[in-house]
Amino acid sequence: MSDVQLYLLEADATDKTECKRIATQTATRLENRNLKLIDFVTSLEPHINDKDNSRIRANTVSYLADVIAALPTKVLSVQERKLLCDFILGRLEGDLEGVGASARALIALENLGKWDKTTAQKAIRAFVDNTHPLRQFKLQTERYTVVQLIDLLLASTEMLFESFTMRMTHSCPHSSRIGRVPMTEWDIHSHAQDMFDSVFNYFPITFKPPPDDPYGITSQDLKNRLRDCIAANSEFAPYAFPQLLDKLDSTSMNTKRDVLQAIQACITSYEANTLNLYSVTLWDALKFEILNVQEEDLAEEALKTLALIAAKFSGYGEGPLNAYLRPVIKECNEHLEDAPTKQSEAAGRILRAVASSAPLAADKLSKGVLPVMFALYSGSESITKRRGLLEAFNELTAAHIDLIQRDPTAKCEALKACADDALNAMIRALVSAPKAEVSFRMVSLAGVAQLVTALGVLDDKQIEQAVDTVTNMVLHERVQGHGDISASAIKALSNIAKSAPQAVRDRSIPAFMVELPDVPDVQSIPTTVLEAFAQLATERQIFETVVLRLKNKLRVARHQGASLEYQQALLYAILYAFTFGDPPLEDGVIRSAYYADYAEPLIADFVKGSSTGLDLVAIDIVGRVANIVLRQQSIHFQSQIYQKDLEWLSSSAAETDATGAQRAQLTPFLLYYYAAIRPEVVEGHDIIRLLKAQANSALDDGPPDLPRTTTLRLLSLLVNKFANPKAMQTILTETGLEVESLLGAASQPHTVQVAFAVVKGLLIQGKAGALTTRYLDALLALLSTCDKTTARQFATLLSPDDILSKQNHCLVSGLYKQKIFNQAIPAITESVRTADPQQKPAYLIALSSLLRWLPYSVLEPALASLIPPLLQTLDLADPADQEVKAAALIIFESALMHDPGTLAEHTSSLVTRLLNSTAAPANAADVRAKALQCLALAPRQLKREAVVPYRRQVVKRLLACLDDKKRTVRLEAVKCRTAWLGLDEGVEDDE
Repeated sequence: MSDVQLYLLEADATDKTECKRIATQTATRLENRNLKLIDFVTSLEPHINDKDNSRIRANTVSYLADVIAALPTKVLSVQERKLLCDFILGRLEGDLEGVGASARALIALENLGKWDKTTAQKAIRAFVDNTHPLRQFKLQTERYTVVQLIDLLLASTEMLFESFTMRMTHSCPHSSRIGRVPMTEWDIHSHAQDMFDSVFNYFPITFKPPPDDPYGITSQDLKNRLRDCIAANSEFAPYAFPQLLDKLDSTSMNTKRDVLQAIQACITSYEANTLNLYSVTLWDALKFEILNVQEEDLAEEALKTLALIAAKFSGYGEGPLNAYLRPVIKECNEHLEDAPTKQSEAAGRILRAVASSAPLAADKLSKGVLPVMFALYSGSESITKRRGLLEAFNELTAAHIDLIQRDPTAKCEALKACADDALNAMIRALVSAPKAEVSFRMVSLAGVAQLVTALGVLDDKQIEQAVDTVTNMVLHERVQGHGDISASAIKALSNIAKSAPQAVRDRSIPAFMVELPDVPDVQSIPTTVLEAFAQLATERQIFETVVLRLKNKLRVARHQGASLEYQQALLYAILYAFTFGDPPLEDGVIRSAYYADYAEPLIADFVKGSSTGLDLVAIDIVGRVANIVLRQQSIHFQSQIYQKDLEWLSSSAAETDATGAQRAQLTPFLLYYYAAIRPEVVEGHDIIRLLKAQANSALDDGPPDLPRTTTLRLLSLLVNKFANPKAMQTILTETGLEVESLLGAASQPHTVQVAFAVVKGLLIQGKAGALTTRYLDALLALLSTCDKTTARQFATLLSPDDILSKQNHCLVSGLYKQKIFNQAIPAITESVRTADPQQKPAYLIALSSLLRWLPYSVLEPALASLIPPLLQTLDLADPADQEVKAAALIIFESALMHDPGTLAEHTSSLVTRLLNSTAAPANAADVRAKALQCLALAPRQLKREAVVPYRRQVVKRLLACLDDKKRTVRLEAVKCRTAWLGLDEGVEDDE
């Protein structure tokens, strides 16, 4: 049986894979010259000419197309490709069966070698003449392939297209695809309207593709193609703009969006001299979308369109630009006369959009608007009007800043000419305006900062004047409550530092230093000045100046015996600078030199020892600074630092009674220091020694003022990051931290805390799975006999800790929360059912403490079994259990929003317990507020018939909540009562 016969059999069976294999097999024979082309074509004739079976004819053409597609290049000569082309085109005149396959075969032939102009024109004419109208072919696959072929051929040839144009414009919606090439490349003057109408008839596109569309064509694809066609040729302008602007009046927001995007495409593509004829008309239409905003995104698109017009003309000549800007300037000036209004605000937006398009447009717009603006400003005594005018001025300034950022060589001559008037006006507003005029002063402050940012607009003297004004506001203006804009002033000074760092160094920083004495009185520590000064470190160009001045001031204060509170305040400022500032980087990380310049001197002064004793607050701050600088450094750098510090670290951690108190005091520093160190840096024996020392501190039932919590965090860190998981049992035993031993018969509260700290480190690590499971079971076993205090320790297992993070090189398993949920929650839930009344609160506290830190998605599958014990948790009356009750209420809130069906059978218990949780003073304010939020969700989320019986009871009980001492509780009570009263009408009111 021949290949063609095999192919036809498989085609009838619709086995496309086998059909492809057979075609490839034939192509291989042709390539190897085992089959001559003439013999191949001859073998097709009986089937391709079968008059009685159109399906066989179509499948034979498909076989031919598949074989050609499988041929490598250079197998067929030019003459052979031309013969195949003539063969395929010749049968189109008498038989259109398999027209899609014929087109596919020609596409494959074209891929084997580019056609000459004559052959391409012949192919186009054959398909246009014989397939018109294209909609006669029912199969989308056939129509699509024909369009693909014509599109391919049009892109590579030119031809006379009288008949082609007329037929294409009436063929089908696919004309937007095949029409783009002639629209763009050919002289269409005589057919412009026909060509335009052929595509605009389908505007706007409302097509929604079927879910099983094999081509993946989306509605946006069609919109983009149609938009490209509308914008393809300037000859379309007389038809495009009037019709697009007519559709801009549509009540459909989607249509408006499509229109604006189409206009933008036309502006980009059409010639400037053509656009000049319609610029004023476009302005008149587009301005209403901005002056009378319907949808914010439509206003943004209209602004973008106006900017595109200005940008187009700016590169073409001053005549069209002047003609376009004249009505824009006139309209904006008219609205500014009435400032402040929504229209004047819109005028400011227009000014910014158009001015930011190009320097020439910005210059002309500024010359036309700024003199009028400042004449209006000088002629008005109304602060409100002045504020509106300055808002518009700030928009223009922002446009110039945009231009400068895109092109640092851009000139701002018109803005510069008015800069002195503007700066003086805004400085007078900042200095002299009533402090209660917050919005006016805020606009002026923003304007001053923007003028400095607009490089080249202010001279050095004006910049210094601006810097001095803002600095004086930060340092000397003290307004309590309404009128306080100090935070904005600090932010403005930081922004100024980006553009004028030298002015800030020369003017602001010395002024700050004057306000920071070496030894202030304890009652007059300048904390506000320090806070403001530290915030300047957020600008990279002055970061080093800020932290250096702080370090020097701290050294002097310490040397002259300043109060501990002042030294702590300076340390906090340094910490803020390193935490929230923008220090210079090397290879993407903070400069390693900062460790020697800042961290090491602070360690020497505050950690290694002091004649006045150690201060825990200072030690903690220094540890944090060292952590920030050290943790990003390379292993090599960290190793050098660690080896240098090892001697004094080891002596500090020595297990001697004489240094026990000092060792505990150093724990805050050790916590942050070892958090920064990479695991590869520290030797195993060093960790064992440190673990022993910290275990002794944690297990020592000493004075309560020792930093026991910090010691426990350090134990979790060391176990998680440095202890070898493969030898974990041995290490814990050797260091006295074996959990089961700690939880033995003679266990004390502090030994239980240590056990929880060890298990936390193991849980988050996720490496010692079997050991962690055993230890967790040991902790769960405590619940059968422990008190509430021990039960509350379960909250520590999952509570967030910024030390145990990947940023600190810790091992953080992605599934540790799921692990503890799967192991602990079912066991606790089951025990709640069988526990005696005296011990049940411990189980409830442990359960809620764990669930508190779990995402709702983790506990959602087990929600049905969790609801009964969580309801019982709301009955806990101990004041120490408020956090536990709050955690349960958060879960109920999520369940009501996402899975109200699981609560349906518990409606009575839920409503009763929520009402009880709103009572004061038995419940904390946050518990009362959350209970009211949950109660407000009940009538909305649960079935009406289930909650209506409780309406009277709820509304009555809520009266007491309406008189609650806390405003947040009263607000939630009003919302809740409204929701329940709405049950009368069966509505769901939010208020």
